[in-house]
Parts: sequence; C-alpha cells; structure tokens
Amino acid sequence: MEEMVVLGGSGFVGGEISEFFSCPATSASGKEGFVKCDATDVSDLRRVLERFRPKVVVNCIGLADVDRAETDRDLARRLNTDSVYNIVSLQNELGFRLVHISTDYVFDGSRGNYSEADEPSPVNVYGSTKLEGEKAALANPLNLILRISSPFGRERGTTKMQFFRFVYNSLRQGRTVSALRDQIVTATYLPDLSRAIRRLVQSEGAGVFHVTSTEALSRFDFAMMVARLSGLDASLVVPATVGDMKQWKARRPLNTSLSVSKSISAGVSYTKPELAVRELLNI
Repeated sequence: MEEMVVLGGSGFVGGEISEFFSCPATSASGKEGFVKCDATDVSDLRRVLERFRPKVVVNCIGLADVDRAETDRDLARRLNTDSVYNIVSLQNELGFRLVHISTDYVFDGSRGNYSEADEPSPVNVYGSTKLEGEKAALANPLNLILRISSPFGRERGTTKMQFFRFVYNSLRQGRTVSALRDQIVTATYLPDLSRAIRRLVQSEGAGVFHVTSTEALSRFDFAMMVARLSGLDASLVVPATVGDMKQWKARRPLNTSLSVSKSISAGVSYTKPELAVRELLNI
C-alpha cells in the first residue's frame, strides 16, 4: 500500500485502519503512540502532513456523539465539516488523495436500502455536518467518501464502548440489555472497512461508496445474535423502541440500511454479521 496517514487514528475506527496498514496516525490530544495534530488548525495539519508526505490520507476525525453534536453545534461543525475543508485545501500543495469516512446518518431513515445515488436528507446536526464534510471532500473528484454504519470490531483501548462489546459484557455480568427493535442498520465490520480501503485505493476508486454489511438488522436482532453465539442468557435482551429513549437530545433515523452493490461491483467483499461475531468471540 502507498504511504498513508490516518487522521483521528486514536479513535475506534481510525485505530483499526492504522493498525491494519501499519501507518502513522494522529490524535488531537497527543495520546501516547500517536502524532499530535489539530486538524481544525490548517497550519498544524500542514505541519504533520509535510512531515510524512503521504500519498493517501484517511480522515477519521469527527464528533460521532450524536447527542453532543445536537447540543454543541459549533464543535460538530468544526470537527465534522471545517476539518475536511482544511484537509482538502492542502491537497494540491501536498499531492495526496483523501479517503474520507462518513456515515449512514446522512439519510433520514424513512425507507432504508439506500444507494449512493439516493439524495441525502439528514434529520440531526450530526448527519448535517457529516454531509457538509462529504461535500467538502467531493470538491476533489479523486477523493473517496466511504459511508459506514454502527461500526463493530475488536476493542483498542478507546473510551467509548461499541455496541457489540456493551452487549457481550452486560450479558456476561448478568445485566439487562435494552436493544432497539425499530432502528435498522447494516453494521460495518471494521476489518471489512480496512480491506475495502485497500481495494478501492488500489483500483483508484473515487466518489461515494457504501461500506457496510450486506444484511440489515435491528439492534435487538444483533444483541440476540450475540447472546445466542456466546451461549449467554438471551432473556436478558429486552426489546425497546426509539420512542423509549427519552434521554436522547437528537432525533434518530429509523432505517438507514445501505446498499453495498456498488462497492461489491468494485471488488469489495463483506463478512456476514454472524461470522464477524464468531470471529470476535473466537468461536
């Protein structure tokens, strides 16, 4: 693989990608093992990219906390939108391609099975600021925008627990898990994402691609699958609905399942959710 740098590499998604490619990665906080970089400061961003002179930059920077984005719109815009403009502004000068990680939340969730040709219509600040980031990335026709959904994979010491690990840990400890029946997604298995990046970069893919599972599942379905495959008590998984989540600040789309036909046609392959969970459970 060409020389690569992962921006936001200390996060859950970025950590998977930087480990897969064994490449330098940045952290805004200067976390040990990462290069400190504030991508909202174009001068600081230039300093880091001039140091490594990558041919490919993977951007995993973003405020992914949907409720915090709703209450702190300025921070959401700076991380999800403005940082992308900064990255793109340096492309001609430094000569790299951008792989920008986006989200299924650019859609309103009214019908699901969205293709890349469908018109985005976000219902919350997180989705809106990520969509604006996509538009910034698309200013360069050589850039790749990869939309992912509910990523899951191995833990890498990040502070925010992913849904798979939350379910598994809760069931092991005999605690009830409340899981939504009415929110449908095609979750992204992170090893699949890394392999998709490799394939699409090598084949010089450009534009928007969906990179998720081929199977649409509710969070309840996913939690029940984890319980079944791990041999834990499935009766602890309690069905809930989005309407039950009174503590949420931001509206959630109901069905943001994505079609991956385009990426499959480009040579990307996907792991079935059950096989992915088996890999994580080592069974």
